This record gives sequence, structure tokens and C-alpha cells, in this order.
Amino acid sequence: MAMEQKPIRKLRKGELFRLSDRETAPVWVRGEYIREVKKYITYKYDDVNHERLVSGDKRVIVDFIF
Repeated sequence: MAMEQKPIRKLRKGELFRLSDRETAPVWVRGEYIREVKKYITYKYDDVNHERLVSGDKRVIVDFIF
């Protein structure tokens, strides 16, 4: 089954995604855009202290059952 992929810039703030199509992959949340570094803040759904800056071109999995 093919999962739908989108660049992270096409997601809305607060939208859930995965970085890989594995069933056990962690679920991430898209946060704000930081102009100074030209990247988006993302954080794990289960651990909001686990943040990561991601380029807007990064393709992520958005069509999954959570």
C-alpha cells in the first residue's frame, strides 16, 4: 500500500506526519516556520521536548492510521 507523501511546507501547523512508512515510526507534528534559519520546527507527538528543524522540501508521510 503506497502512503501519500507531501513536502513539509504543504502541511498546516499542527498536522501529524511520519518520516518513514514503517508501522512503528514515531509520529511528528509540524510547528512554526523559523525565518532566520528557513526551516520548520517539528516535534514528536509523544514528547514535545524532542524538537527538530526540518527543511521545507523534506517529504513526509501524511496518509497513515494513528
